[in-house]
Amino acid sequence: MKKLILAAIVAAGLSTAVFAGDFNLDSTGFSDLKASRENSQAVPVPEQPELLGAEKSPNMPSPALDMTIKLPFKSLTSRLSELPGVKMEVLDPGEPILFRQGDHIAFSNVLVNYNGIEIEPIILIKPFFEGNNKLALKVMKIDADIAFGPKAVFGPQLDKDGLMEMVMTNLTTGMLESMDAAFLKNKVPLRAKDVLIFTYDRKSWTLRAVVNPNFVAPLLPGLISNVSLTNFSFDDAGFALSVHSGSANAIAQLPGYNLAVSDGLLDNFILQFTKASDFELHPAGKEGGLKFRADGRLEVAGKIYARDAFLKPNVYFKAVMLAEQAGPNTIKLRIERVDVDQAYGLGVPGFINNWIQGKVVSSVIATITTNPEIAKVVSARKLDEKTVLMTLKNSAFLPSFAKGAVIRDLKIGNGLLYLGFDL
Repeated sequence: MKKLILAAIVAAGLSTAVFAGDFNLDSTGFSDLKASRENSQAVPVPEQPELLGAEKSPNMPSPALDMTIKLPFKSLTSRLSELPGVKMEVLDPGEPILFRQGDHIAFSNVLVNYNGIEIEPIILIKPFFEGNNKLALKVMKIDADIAFGPKAVFGPQLDKDGLMEMVMTNLTTGMLESMDAAFLKNKVPLRAKDVLIFTYDRKSWTLRAVVNPNFVAPLLPGLISNVSLTNFSFDDAGFALSVHSGSANAIAQLPGYNLAVSDGLLDNFILQFTKASDFELHPAGKEGGLKFRADGRLEVAGKIYARDAFLKPNVYFKAVMLAEQAGPNTIKLRIERVDVDQAYGLGVPGFINNWIQGKVVSSVIATITTNPEIAKVVSARKLDEKTVLMTLKNSAFLPSFAKGAVIRDLKIGNGLLYLGFDL
């Protein structure tokens, strides 16, 4: 989650380091963000007074994140067949273990060793959402055939309760072990038990899962202060999980996109780490902040203290950029325009204006292509004086039960950045 959001920020050219470059800004690197549950609340954007000729930024001030994660049945079959220590064998890896059957989920295509007897169970499951961060799977019916020897439906010699408990224990244990292995590989200081807690009711055949979303906020101090799993559903393709943070009900859904973040969310994040630096995101009496525009472009406006320039002026500027999808996990970012409003507290002569614009543009391009923090998740190369091509690395994502993600689509709308990605 942390690196997915970071990748989104970098892909849109929004890292605060972009404006550090030649202006010697003391911006905080992403590796320096120290996480703690005590100080993980987002810093609110101060309310700006209505000023003549000044626009408020961002377009959608309230921080909001809306994400839908699709878990395809086919992918889950592949993952379950690889789980360590599970006493179940997938019979046909090309066929799903889980699939939709009416308003239920069918679980089959596995061979279970139960007390030395090999059994092929067919289980009908009813998934349901019990409330924020609470999921449940209730087994409605189970049939089982003896895999070797005479075929027969459940007989009295088999303990159906015991068989179901063994199946669920193997599934949950395997999933937790797989998550732990992924966390360890990605050097994430978490255990699966910190994120997900399973309980199983033997008599009612109900598996319940409680997701603890609190681990997200400390990983992203100032970006996300609260996040909740708000819905759980399924269709012919697989499961769908909905995750919300902030005022996500204000986000309009777009078909084909499963992550949306408001410019207010990223503005909050940037604001926290530009305080006491040479870059002021919301200067008094001037336009400032991050804005996603309705025409698909993004703006960053503010004040820079150009300490290495003659007389060390305060420069008010607005940069307009266009981010376009150039391929899977590949974004082309072009700096279309930089407007300089004032420097030295006065209107800027043309030659100084051009010089300052050049400094801003070259700083953005140089930082995107050379910043070591950005380089951890993005390979960037300069296409021309105002354009870079960025390809997100596999390390830009944090796989847990899933092995990674591929960004397929990117769209900027009024106040919102949308990403379409596949797990």
